Amino acid sequence: MEMKSEKGEVLAILNINSCQEEHDLDSVIQSLEPGMGKGIYMAEEKKITQQTNYEAVKWLKGLDELKAQLPLWEPVFPGNAEIMDIHAYYGFDNLTQEEIDEMSAESEATGKNVVRDLKPNDTLIGLNMIFRKGETRFEFRIFGTTKSRVHVSDIEQHTIDNLMIRANEAVYIGDSDKQQLIWAELGPKLGKALQYEILAEHSSREYLISIAESLQG
Repeated sequence: MEMKSEKGEVLAILNINSCQEEHDLDSVIQSLEPGMGKGIYMAEEKKITQQTNYEAVKWLKGLDELKAQLPLWEPVFPGNAEIMDIHAYYGFDNLTQEEIDEMSAESEATGKNVVRDLKPNDTLIGLNMIFRKGETRFEFRIFGTTKSRVHVSDIEQHTIDNLMIRANEAVYIGDSDKQQLIWAELGPKLGKALQYEILAEHSSREYLISIAESLQG
């Protein structure tokens, strides 16, 4: 699913999958624990995919110092909400061409998918913040990577709707327990695309939209 700006630019790609699906790639993804990444050479497609499960690491230096680590991002944050906790996500090194060639050769010889571990690095690629507004707590996530995957327990039991948030295409995913709003937008000056997510429990689509509408630099 592509999410575009009002000008038609593709800002992010989101895949929504059911945890009930049973494919080789889904099996690898579902086995990833926080802080793990895998490079997978797909035998049938003869191509590489890299899948990660970022680990949330406690950030202890405050929001201002966090912003200073992200000079190109130009992020926006919820207004009139109390910040309660901050965690950071760090990335992984990409596979080298040599590693990819080795995986391709092994796959050709065996006819099977080939999986390699990705090496974690110290590049900050995302944030996970806990806010409180009124009586409701919510998670607010920002990612500098704009290709992601969301797993739901049963797609038929979830509401999945397309809508517009801050003049950009967005996706709402929700059931009676958990609500999630995902979209991407460009920084106003430097033009870097960021993916935003707002998550809450036992809330509503309207509440998530109100948070999105409150965002400010």
